[in-house]
Amino acid sequence: MKPHHTPYPLNALFLALTVFSCQPYAADIEPTPEMVVTATRVEREVFNTPQAVTVLDDLAVEQANAGTTPDILSGAEGVLIQKTNSGGGSPFIRGLTGKQVLILVDGVRVNNSYYRFGPHQYLNTIDPNLVERIEVVRGPTSVLYGSDALAGVINVITRKRADFSGARGADGLAVLHGASADASLAGRLQVEGNFNQLGYIGGISGKRFNSLEGGGEVGEQRPTAYDELGGDLKLNYRLGGGGELIFSQQYNRQFDVPKTSEVTLGDKLKFNYEPQLRALSYLEYQSRHDEAATISGMKLNISFNRQKEGEEIVKVSTPTVETREITEVKTLGATTQFTSKLGRAQRLTYGFDYYRDRYNTSKSSIDLTTGATTSVMPGTPDGAKYESWGLYLQDEVRFSDRLEAILGARYAHFEADGAIGVNQLSLSDGELTSSINGLYRLAPHWNLVAGLAQGYRAPNMEDFFGRVDFVTEIPNTQLTPEHSLNKEIGIKYYSPRTSGDFYLFHTTYDDLIDRVTVTPGVTQRQNIQRALIKGAEVGVKHSFSDRWSATGNLTYTWGQDRDTQQPLRRIPPLNGSLHLRYAPDDHSWYEVYSLFADRQHRLSSGDLSDPRIPIGGTPGYGTLNLKAGFKPAQRQDLLVSLENLTDVQYKSHGSGVYAPGLNLAVTWRLALQ
Repeated sequence: MKPHHTPYPLNALFLALTVFSCQPYAADIEPTPEMVVTATRVEREVFNTPQAVTVLDDLAVEQANAGTTPDILSGAEGVLIQKTNSGGGSPFIRGLTGKQVLILVDGVRVNNSYYRFGPHQYLNTIDPNLVERIEVVRGPTSVLYGSDALAGVINVITRKRADFSGARGADGLAVLHGASADASLAGRLQVEGNFNQLGYIGGISGKRFNSLEGGGEVGEQRPTAYDELGGDLKLNYRLGGGGELIFSQQYNRQFDVPKTSEVTLGDKLKFNYEPQLRALSYLEYQSRHDEAATISGMKLNISFNRQKEGEEIVKVSTPTVETREITEVKTLGATTQFTSKLGRAQRLTYGFDYYRDRYNTSKSSIDLTTGATTSVMPGTPDGAKYESWGLYLQDEVRFSDRLEAILGARYAHFEADGAIGVNQLSLSDGELTSSINGLYRLAPHWNLVAGLAQGYRAPNMEDFFGRVDFVTEIPNTQLTPEHSLNKEIGIKYYSPRTSGDFYLFHTTYDDLIDRVTVTPGVTQRQNIQRALIKGAEVGVKHSFSDRWSATGNLTYTWGQDRDTQQPLRRIPPLNGSLHLRYAPDDHSWYEVYSLFADRQHRLSSGDLSDPRIPIGGTPGYGTLNLKAGFKPAQRQDLLVSLENLTDVQYKSHGSGVYAPGLNLAVTWRLALQ
């Protein structure tokens, strides 16, 4: 596939968008426009937001029939989920993943300075039962959110009490979810209600995932089984004058999560993440005032995020020795956000954010025959700290009824201290980034959009020290930030029956950090790479009638090292999804859909040596799936999915496990009153 050729499926979908837009529609159908917050930190209509965004609303989340949060995003426009293991699920956006994609929960950073190189599992530490909606901003958003937002931002917005119609209210919810491919079973008990102006929602969840059956001749994949427990509580108190005080506590604990590819394709007899723990608490004050006020909106947030990750490893070469390493990162965060109107045609959003990571690390070697334990130097410094703070300003300006622009700038500063042996880290650096996005109304249903944005990612603790063992990898405490410049242009369409977007993007990267062989058999992270990633994204939603609707999306990504002219590592192939839906009444709906990807045979040297990628590249695939929803009785909902009906053997590019074969998934919800 040549990079300058637009794939035929893209042409087909864009043609479909044009055809659908010409369809007649009933005058009485006026759906509420879709809204997004994450793209600008303030609420805007998706159609009138120049940035490329993907929104999964509460209905899409509820009807996903997914056992994990990454699976909710499966098939979403501009997002591809890679799985190194069943307990993983790393989102790719515009060719990048891992620490180059920023994950938020209710606007609070989940990323910390330990997030590792390449795909990771941290999105899967967010319980899907908490999720109300997911907003994805595709493209650099460093101006608003700082480091790590090179490829984009995923903001997972959790549920809170919204019904205050009565002085007191109380509801309950019981949820069961199961799937046949991994014989998994998950359950949740939830309470929700309010005492006057104090709302509450809380629950406990438990999950058991057994060995995953892949499609075709793959069969049972071991090790893939793990268990999970979670609990959460969210309080929101409505104050007078449009204010609200929110307290949230989330706890998620996963047990013995195997990194499958290290065992099945690597040199390990055992590689388990034990423990895998995430505990987030935050207190937030929100207020909205009259737009004539000096400050018309305000958010103040204090957060504490504790993430604890253990690695239990037994190598094939030393079967009687197990290493156990614990890395605990405690993150204190504080953010402010203010909004001010300047006349009728201008709005400012500005604020400050601060995050501080503190490390507790340890490592030991255990003789499995005698039980003797020996302390070993950990890969990340014990007692290390990493701090970052930033000031940002965004200016939304309406020049005329047709032309709008959003300008932004941020200054960020970051510091890090820590030492392993003689390797002393003392980092103090700053970054200034800016962006401009514009929107021009071509016609009542058509918007032309374009943007130019800088991005950056400060090197984190995992970059400096990596998986350092002082034998096969050595530290580098002199790393500098990665930088990007993104240029994009697109078109958006919106009518009562049809909506869609089409984006072309071109992003250059400088000083990308990668592993370099410094002597035979020894690597080190260095700022070496200049890269180019470009591509196209298209998405369409269309209602043929009140009962029939269809959605589809396609993403094409092409990446190249600008110095060697070789392909970039892990670039996803052309991929997308198609859905056809029939809803005969308010109590049932039926959907047939396909997830598909082209073959990826354009491989970097890193891809060629990656055992997760088959010789010759990752084969393309297309799956056929059915899904339906019913209300079998009062206060009950039932979701049933038949996935991969043809039992195709496939996996997304770079994954360490094959996707499920023929799979029956069921979710049952019972509202308790």
